[in-house]
Amino acid sequence: MFAFWAWLSRALGSGTLARMLPVAVTVVVLLVIALRFVERVNRGYRINLVFLGVGLVCAIFSLALPDPHVPIKRIHVAEYIVLSFLVRATLSHRLQGMQLTLFTVLATLLLGIHDEMLQGLHSQRYYGWLDIIVNGTAGLSGALLGHGLHCCARRTVGTAQPKVRGLAGLVVLFLLLGASTVWLVIMLYQQRGTALSLFILLPQVVSCLLLMVLRPEIVFSSRTQHGFQAVYWLAFSLLAYPLAARLAGMEFI
Repeated sequence: MFAFWAWLSRALGSGTLARMLPVAVTVVVLLVIALRFVERVNRGYRINLVFLGVGLVCAIFSLALPDPHVPIKRIHVAEYIVLSFLVRATLSHRLQGMQLTLFTVLATLLLGIHDEMLQGLHSQRYYGWLDIIVNGTAGLSGALLGHGLHCCARRTVGTAQPKVRGLAGLVVLFLLLGASTVWLVIMLYQQRGTALSLFILLPQVVSCLLLMVLRPEIVFSSRTQHGFQAVYWLAFSLLAYPLAARLAGMEFI
């Protein structure tokens, strides 16, 4: 994919076609979602217009964020809207309602961070915080659109969600994990192009170990709380990229 986008960027240049193609692809994705909306309305399904409207606004906002000098990057918007629907479909086997939407947003955002960190290891790409924001807002757009359409809604009659003990403490631990992830994202950006310090990994390592020791049932048992587990492992595996760069002598750019 790296080679494909590099070729496409060179082929399109910075003219009108390069600026409009990602927008056109996003419009096509939104039209498919609109057709799904019409279909569900005609079949009498519930539709949440508020979530659909906010999701559409997020999509438009996401298109305005990328660097105008690299217009092909707007393709991230369509990609991450589609990705969020795929994430939603996957998580829907264990989650429903607002939990499904919340963890769809978080999982898609973390996948977007993975995408950027992977690019930091590639000689022809680079790690950028703005792209992470675009990925995140586009993923948020897709999650809200999916919630508004009640996509992947499954019957839960007779299948009560297992209760999570110590939910407040668990939320605090995940807030720490979120803060350490933000720290890692920022520190990697500040140290890109240099020898990465292993110190920047410490908050993420500590947060992950705390969860592993204090709440092993969350980390290792997907039936207890699948959303938290998915977020944990996506956040934990972010450590692989700076470790690979440092231990293999690769330049993170």
